[in-house]
Amino acid sequence: MADFFIPGQKAREVLKRDIQMNTVRQGYIFEGSDGIGKKTVAREFAQMIFCSGDNKPCGKCHGCSMFNAGSHPDFFVLDQSPVKIDSVRDMNAELFVKPLIAERKVFIVDHADEMNNESQNAFLKSFEEPPYYAVIILITSSLSKLLPTILSRGTKVSFNPFSQREIEKFVSDKYSLTGARASFVARYSAGIVGRAVEICEDEDILEKRDGIIKAISKLSHEKVSILELSRAMGATGREAPTDADFYFDVFSSFFRDVAAIKAGGNIINTDYKDVIESFAANIRGSSARGVVEIVSQTKSDMSANIKAKMKYDLWIINMLIKCWEEIYGTGNRS
Repeated sequence: MADFFIPGQKAREVLKRDIQMNTVRQGYIFEGSDGIGKKTVAREFAQMIFCSGDNKPCGKCHGCSMFNAGSHPDFFVLDQSPVKIDSVRDMNAELFVKPLIAERKVFIVDHADEMNNESQNAFLKSFEEPPYYAVIILITSSLSKLLPTILSRGTKVSFNPFSQREIEKFVSDKYSLTGARASFVARYSAGIVGRAVEICEDEDILEKRDGIIKAISKLSHEKVSILELSRAMGATGREAPTDADFYFDVFSSFFRDVAAIKAGGNIINTDYKDVIESFAANIRGSSARGVVEIVSQTKSDMSANIKAKMKYDLWIINMLIKCWEEIYGTGNRS
């Protein structure tokens, strides 16, 4: 079998064993963090089910060829956010139509935790008593949002984050990223391969990170130094940039690193260790932790405020003033 880059060796072993022993279940629940690779693995599992070769997936048989071409008639993916009840009803109807060319039909329901109770109840009977040829895979990042009756009917497959070393190897092999840069991606992604891919495939994102860190390093007792940092965080207009969350996370990671250096711990931005150490020499550890709290609270408040994205520049300036005062004290107000 092809050597897939799959989060969680245990998850891989469960699925591989089901194929080899011909004990494929009719209902699976793939659970784990967003971006960890659940949907990718679900598709790979589906291909193995359709494969008629000995070394599954062989990539050469009729089933594999149709699957790779995106034209397999017995494969269905419901990928909506949120999942609509009409789509659930359509899937229920399709579920009871026998396979056209394969022995099984495979259904993947992504964002299953975004089905409301009405949609889950409409889906429940199909998941409880599917036809003998059906394999249903629910993908969720929150088991608690699924009805207990659905949870009790599916085989749960948990996806765990990769280790830092595995992520570093992945970004090195796929994107030729090495050294401290690869280390940053691995630490920032927290073992979630989807997050690592997003960083590596955005041509500008690492440059934006560089700009934020350099602007932080220039923060001084002069409050005007906030302006350069606000621009580095994308506050060049009223509307929030699409990668605003990344700006928040990089800003927060810098001050987490400052606090970690003060406490003798490990840091995320290893390629900027000298800059962080220099900054840490002139700031209290409690102030660094205070900045992290301010950033976290601002990010949370913005997420809860529908109109916040239209006033991004004001939110950022206000946050940076609070952070500046946390570092230098309110007595330095000008």
